[in-house]
Amino acid sequence: MASIKPEGLQEAIADMLREYGDIVYNATDEGLEASQKVLIEKLKSASSQGATKRFRSSWKGKKYSRRGLSRYVHNTKMVKGAKGDIPLSNILEYSEKSPHRGFVKRTFDSSINEMAAAAVAIIKKEV
Repeated sequence: MASIKPEGLQEAIADMLREYGDIVYNATDEGLEASQKVLIEKLKSASSQGATKRFRSSWKGKKYSRRGLSRYVHNTKMVKGAKGDIPLSNILEYSEKSPHRGFVKRTFDSSINEMAAAAVAIIKKEV
């Protein structure tokens, strides 16, 4: 590290903090990826009861490029509806006639601690 003069102290600290901020941001991004994987595995497991193999294997994760530290988990299995294709997960989650109603939310809620632990473990390792 180069010698810092008193008049450059504020700028030097700001530079170091920006660098550290980048490290924390990238570690958090990796942590969210780990958290997303936990949720996908839990949803696959929760989908195994009475679901088709295609539905179970269709859980995917996506990174929102425009929203920074944000992830989206969805199921790509579609079924024919009156007005076009409908995600099967929506029918199972929201249909009043579905015995699986609310399973995505229940799975998410019951997975929060494990998802958080996966993210924190990555962040601690990287930072």
